[in-house]
Amino acid sequence: MVSFLIRKLVPDYKQSQQPHVRRKVGEISGACGIFFNILLFLGKLIMGILTHSIAIVGDALNNLSDAGSSIITMIGFRLAGKAPDADHPFGHGRIEYISGLIVSLLICIMGFELGKSSIEGIIHPTAVDCTLPAITILLASLLVKAYMMYYNFHWAKIIDSSAMKATAIDSRNDMISTAVVLLAVISTKFTDLPVDAYIGVALAVFILYSGINAARETIEPLLGTPPSKEFLDKISEIVLSHECVSGLHDVVVHDYGPGRKMISLHAEVSAFQDMFYIHDCIDNIEMDLARELDCEAVIHMDPIDTKNKDLMRLQNEAREIARSIDPRITIHDFRMVPGESHTNLIFDMVVPHDVDLPERELIRKVHDEVLRVHPHYYCVIKIDRSYV
Repeated sequence: MVSFLIRKLVPDYKQSQQPHVRRKVGEISGACGIFFNILLFLGKLIMGILTHSIAIVGDALNNLSDAGSSIITMIGFRLAGKAPDADHPFGHGRIEYISGLIVSLLICIMGFELGKSSIEGIIHPTAVDCTLPAITILLASLLVKAYMMYYNFHWAKIIDSSAMKATAIDSRNDMISTAVVLLAVISTKFTDLPVDAYIGVALAVFILYSGINAARETIEPLLGTPPSKEFLDKISEIVLSHECVSGLHDVVVHDYGPGRKMISLHAEVSAFQDMFYIHDCIDNIEMDLARELDCEAVIHMDPIDTKNKDLMRLQNEAREIARSIDPRITIHDFRMVPGESHTNLIFDMVVPHDVDLPERELIRKVHDEVLRVHPHYYCVIKIDRSYV
């Protein structure tokens, strides 16, 4: 049903990373989620009241919160799809992450409320009636939630949406909770223990755990996370496919929401090529990145002296010294400034965030080793931290 509606109402749905496509897919999925969850809420609430089951009423309230979550997700996609304006020149894409966070918080609140009512049921147990209509409504709920989980996971993967993934996780949790509630209702035929309430406590813990995990997944892109290796490899492939570029470094990817990325990097070019040719080449690379990765790109040119063999030899030696400290350390922007008493070797050293040595110690180690091999060469090192 959902896939049918998306294919009918969103003709260009295959362009899944376009902001307007993501917005429409999110809105349709959200509207269907509201419809399904309200139906399940009404059916379970009526049955929970008739059978005096805390677990069924708790499951009904969970569906009501899911309907609220779907509303938030739908509004989030609509706001995230708004075009950039004077106050928000980078667009509104991060609103989608915020809507996913709100859904996660609602999951946690639901878990807390269910846990509270379940503990009250253990302290003051009430008899639960096991009826065929109750079992039927729970089985129907399982099927509906299985379908909701499927289409949310399916389209979350296609449009790369953390908000829809959070909704899919919520539907999966609902399936598990409904299955356990069904077992609790059936168990009342065989025991007088408040199994219903005990299972409610277990469900509350599970819901809280999954809500916290979903919240973490939406908070991380808001704080800023490094791009995937696949994305970085694609950037390198595009940039290095142009013969004017011999290397790249200082890659930074800014994520302002799905489909709204900005890239900046330094491209190493020969210092002996025509400047107008290099400038045109860099412009072409920026356009290629924009077309193939749907992003804005800004490239800084770093001229490299490829004819100075002494410079290249010293650079390789400095690189090996840095790697001996940690194989992940790289250097770039290497240049040599001769003087009367000594020669300065000036370069940047990119150090991973998890290297334990202080920056001064790193600089001292490299400087001392270069000085030991070349007594008249002094290192002027700037420490960089990788953003990828």
